[in-house]
Amino acid sequence: MKILLVAPPIMDYVEGQLCPIAMDATRECPPYGIYSLARILKDNGYEVVLADLIARGSNDIQSFLPDLHDCSLVGIGATTLSWPTARDVIKQIRQVREDVPIVLGGIHPTMFDRHILDNFPVQFVIRGEAEIAVTALCRALENHQELSEVPNLSWRDNGGRIIRNPLGPLIPGNELASFPLPDYSELPAGVYKALSIESSRGCAFDCAFCSTSYRRSWRAMPAESFVDRLALVMEHVDRVENPAIHIVDDEFSTNPKRVLAIVDHIRRRGMTPQLVYDSRATDLLADGFVANIAEFTHRFLVGAECGYDEGLQRAGKRTSTRVLEDAARKLYEFGISQRADFSFIIGLPWETRTEVEKTIRFAMHLLGNYGVHVLLQWYCEIPGSRLWQEERDKQLVNEAMYDDYGFFRDLYLFRTGVQVDPRDIWEITEMLDKLLLVTKVPYRHEEMIEFALPDPIAAYFPRQTFSENDTGLGSLREVSRPPLRVGIPRRRITA
Repeated sequence: MKILLVAPPIMDYVEGQLCPIAMDATRECPPYGIYSLARILKDNGYEVVLADLIARGSNDIQSFLPDLHDCSLVGIGATTLSWPTARDVIKQIRQVREDVPIVLGGIHPTMFDRHILDNFPVQFVIRGEAEIAVTALCRALENHQELSEVPNLSWRDNGGRIIRNPLGPLIPGNELASFPLPDYSELPAGVYKALSIESSRGCAFDCAFCSTSYRRSWRAMPAESFVDRLALVMEHVDRVENPAIHIVDDEFSTNPKRVLAIVDHIRRRGMTPQLVYDSRATDLLADGFVANIAEFTHRFLVGAECGYDEGLQRAGKRTSTRVLEDAARKLYEFGISQRADFSFIIGLPWETRTEVEKTIRFAMHLLGNYGVHVLLQWYCEIPGSRLWQEERDKQLVNEAMYDDYGFFRDLYLFRTGVQVDPRDIWEITEMLDKLLLVTKVPYRHEEMIEFALPDPIAAYFPRQTFSENDTGLGSLREVSRPPLRVGIPRRRITA
């Protein structure tokens, strides 16, 4: 049995040209999940062709048409951000082969399996973890067995009813390492910045804005098992731009004692990995954590999110601005603060300009005193979070709004989340431009602040729509703007 697996990139139109955006424009690391599934299927005796369209920076599957013609199953992995590209891929497949079954996996199909089966020409959706389910599906198809025995599978029976098989148990942490690693020997050389590896799955917390899978469900590999796998991945670092390993965990540092055990095993073996990972500020303050992980740290991200304590509480962060500053201070003391990206969300649904400016002032305080990089991102309504679900319950958003390219630029979606006045957003952006210039004096060769004017504001409220006066940008003129119809659902929604 031959299987074609497809990894679609995150894409959108930029100046009229469809191209990769966000993390897939920079190709930070290969998509760990689908590379892992490819190896699992190969080890189970199946012929597998991996169409890594992220590496190619394209949605075009023309190069894989010979494989499409003689395969027995097509698998596509998709997040919400890459779902429009996945739809493009499905359309191309159906233009060539109407008969080949298609199975979708990933967080977006997991959340919206009914919507996808109702509206798109696919046969199967695997919800949640796919390591066991995908091989079970292949066996069932190959041997003409009952699909009802495949865990996690959503499908249609002969009567057209959608059947949602029960979910199998989550894979325990001590069993995650029993699955084979991706085969990076076939990775296109020099395309990705770093390799990827997993050490744990899920997150122990439940932040209001987060769409991560398996919140309140953190499962970790034993330290020694992870280091065994890390050593194997390091054999392929010559295939990437930087000799770095990106740990794709939601929170690598959730158990600081486990990280210290990992570092101990690394030292004993004389390994010198350069790691990229996400960490919580609270974990950075654990005894010995920063001192021991520093020499193996290439870069890391701290989800700071808010610059005021009330916002941190409403976001569910279980931390404080004091903890965030203490963490930045500790990183500075050990000389790795400039390897840290402190990520903040501005424009959360409850925020006015006042709260946004509180966060910016706090972020600048951390930058000025401790030299951390600052990422400022405007809030975006992405399915899966508690905040998004609240809006869906009010019938203000739904899953069909993410079926087409352009939801990044959709003013309606942006304004369902961000309540800050467009004029204030422009003024905040101009203030940040000035702050960026100031940081160029001590940091000539680095961008210490990353931010952007939201695309919907740039498109629908361009700078010239505001009148100039002595006090700043002034009042919004009455101008003619395009109707706000981008992303409005055009399909029946299944609850």
